[in-house]
Amino acid sequence: MALVFALVTVLVLTVLGSLALFRSISENRISRVSLEEAQALLLADAGVNRAQYQIRQNFNLSGSNLFTTSSSPGKYNFDVSISSPFGVRNYTVIGRGCLPANCNCTSLPNNCNMTREVKASMNEYQNTPTGFYDNAICSTGNIAIGNDPVGGDVFSGGTVTGPVDSGYTITQNDPTLQANGLPSLDFESLRQTSIDQGWYNASTNVTTYPISFWKVAPSPSDPIGVPNVVFVNGDFSIAGGKQVVGGFVVVGGNTIYDAAISGNASIDGCLYTRGDIVLNGGGGPTIVNITGGVWAGGTVSMNGNPHIDYNESYMYAIRDALHPNTDVRIIAWLDTQNSYNVSP
Repeated sequence: MALVFALVTVLVLTVLGSLALFRSISENRISRVSLEEAQALLLADAGVNRAQYQIRQNFNLSGSNLFTTSSSPGKYNFDVSISSPFGVRNYTVIGRGCLPANCNCTSLPNNCNMTREVKASMNEYQNTPTGFYDNAICSTGNIAIGNDPVGGDVFSGGTVTGPVDSGYTITQNDPTLQANGLPSLDFESLRQTSIDQGWYNASTNVTTYPISFWKVAPSPSDPIGVPNVVFVNGDFSIAGGKQVVGGFVVVGGNTIYDAAISGNASIDGCLYTRGDIVLNGGGGPTIVNITGGVWAGGTVSMNGNPHIDYNESYMYAIRDALHPNTDVRIIAWLDTQNSYNVSP
């Protein structure tokens, strides 16, 4: 009886020990799978975020298995497709995260220990207020107009003194400009465009100035056209006898620099700066110092007879051709893969 009891006890203890060992192994495996699943999902989401960043650099980005990035413990990549109903670009992004880093992550199913896939819908949108391109002058600070009336609407977060031509309006002490300041543009994209067009040298920070607003003038096949983008790293100043700068002049990007125009110098285009704009002298019945419009993060001071005329075709070409203030936002996110691959 003692022998039988001992054998039964040993058997029970063996079974219990085996169950405990099996549970321990199973829990360890479940823990590993849960960790790898979370890592793969985060990698897939990283792919979506990387796609959003890359689209902001190139709004025409599309293709499969883009920007595969490997790092411990796994890798990610993504696909992008574009549709453009009503002229607004919409993006469908598939992001994949895979473990380990040396596995094939280009499609599902694959030979990875763990894969997760997420699908995101994105679209482009303008992050500037309504009417941002409809004013001859838009300034967060005070605007002082000289003796020559402005040929266009004037919009200010401060006070406005001086005349505008009949039919145009003056808006002052605007609470939106007071609260938010001048809307920022996509300065990095504009800077790169200026480099690509040959007007800005990134290695020397030297700007070459075109004399025409248009890089590619509007035509029946391209009714919008392509403006010149003139990026200026530092204060912008032109002066003297009939010196002309053409294009969309972007002063300083995120850095606050000022702009000054003196004498009979003029801009055939539009001017953006987060600092102050000063126009001295010039103007008169035959000289238009700025044809297009200006945006200032500070004040605008027009001394003497400087003149500004609004040009709708210039403003809308900047908006539609360059997308200077276009951003990309995620409007939907879906985990498309409820199951996952697990190695034995």
